[in-house]
Amino acid sequence: MLFLKSGSIPLLATVLTVNAAVTQYPAKALVDSTNSQFGPFIEGTAVDDEGNVFAVNHGNSARLATLGQVTPQELFYEDKTTKGTSFNALRFFVKDDKTFAYAADYVNHRVVELTINDEDITSKNFCSSPDMIQPNDLALSRAGLLYLSGARWRPNNQAGDGDLWVCSPEGTPKRLELLGRTNGIELSPDDKSLYLSEAANRNGGPVSNKIWRYDVDPSTGAISNKKVFFDFLKIRTQNIDIDGMRTDIKGNLFVTRNGGMEVLKFSPNGDILASIKTTFTFPSNIEFGGPNGTTLFIVGRCGINTPHGHGVGCVDTWENDAPGRAWWILQDNE
Repeated sequence: MLFLKSGSIPLLATVLTVNAAVTQYPAKALVDSTNSQFGPFIEGTAVDDEGNVFAVNHGNSARLATLGQVTPQELFYEDKTTKGTSFNALRFFVKDDKTFAYAADYVNHRVVELTINDEDITSKNFCSSPDMIQPNDLALSRAGLLYLSGARWRPNNQAGDGDLWVCSPEGTPKRLELLGRTNGIELSPDDKSLYLSEAANRNGGPVSNKIWRYDVDPSTGAISNKKVFFDFLKIRTQNIDIDGMRTDIKGNLFVTRNGGMEVLKFSPNGDILASIKTTFTFPSNIEFGGPNGTTLFIVGRCGINTPHGHGVGCVDTWENDAPGRAWWILQDNE
């Protein structure tokens, strides 16, 4: 949820002003409040090898252990085995002609592995640690390395309110770093760079939002050479939270501004290439899907300034000029 400091100018005016020189594109509504079967906590978008896109919170606001397919809108999976399961992120993986999905359960500090065989889905606890803050979001490498972010919301954040973990292909967790409040996480197309958002609150609202980029060893998962990729102080929108992030095969990074009614497209060098305007205020996550992998699906709770936890989940779409990284990898491309 976005909080503005007293005396600041209205949110939408801020976004439009700072991005006035950036090309703006309107997203199209695919699922709206009149036909949505998702709850207000919709996010965690992920694509499978057929281009189908999925999201968490299929159902109402109380159904947090559910995963749903976006088109058509239908229940994909519901965890009924572990108390308090609350999914927040999802990724698909194909290995040895078998399809798996990894779902982040932020309440139970674990990642659940789903083995998918047509209509039959079995689950097991894949990677977990009581020391994980959540996890919040996931990034998945070609080799099966899972990177996890976590976020602890406080009115006044401090160091250690966010973390970065990696899970080996066998499910062994390792904490890589403690940070401020982390959220969006994604890999570059060659798996050699990792993007991670970090934010901080003061007096109940965001006052800092930036994206870090790390060098990655694709074989071991080790990170190094941490650098600022983009600091939103530069365009005076540091008070708008980053949420989900995804890359396309050109290496462009797409970033949701949760509260800013937009998704920003960055070049690999950190230049803003485009602003994609959503039909709702709080876009939470994104993923590329569709038959060619070029359709950007943007999810979030419907409406303009709908309060946190209220309403239903919406989905917008926008056509990109290149397929998304996850879709491309699932087609067995190098």
